[in-house]
Amino acid sequence: MGLKHLSANTKLKVTTKGVKPNSSFVITVENLTTGKQFVSKGRSRSGTFISTVSADTRGVNRVTVKDAKNQTIKTYVSVGSAEIDCCIAKLVHDAINCTCKCNKCKEDLERAQTIRLLLQSAQYESTLGLVESVQDKYRKAKELCTEVCACGC
Repeated sequence: MGLKHLSANTKLKVTTKGVKPNSSFVITVENLTTGKQFVSKGRSRSGTFISTVSADTRGVNRVTVKDAKNQTIKTYVSVGSAEIDCCIAKLVHDAINCTCKCNKCKEDLERAQTIRLLLQSAQYESTLGLVESVQDKYRKAKELCTEVCACGC
């Protein structure tokens, strides 16, 4: 894969191989969740283009690499999952430390499992370029990331 989210989704490392050596490229990161757009420029070395873009990539992103002639070289779709990963960790922590005297404690763990499954599905579908489906799964995962007290027995 040509993308790697860094620093809690505040940076994105973009790698594109098989390009013309010593050429200029423009990277556009469009955050489809927030509507923000980030642009960066760089040069390739030895047929590989590697650049780190400072961008808020929490959510679903479309990344486009264009050459100096404005020709699209590569388009990627990615999911910045730091925010949802944090939610999953909190739900698992709450489930482990739950002190309810009934079976309600497992609700946090089940919610975490559902969120993780939605996130994994979104990440896989991003490799296939299924933007709408990725956005739907990300939105649903984020929607499920709400604090709910499980003890209601």
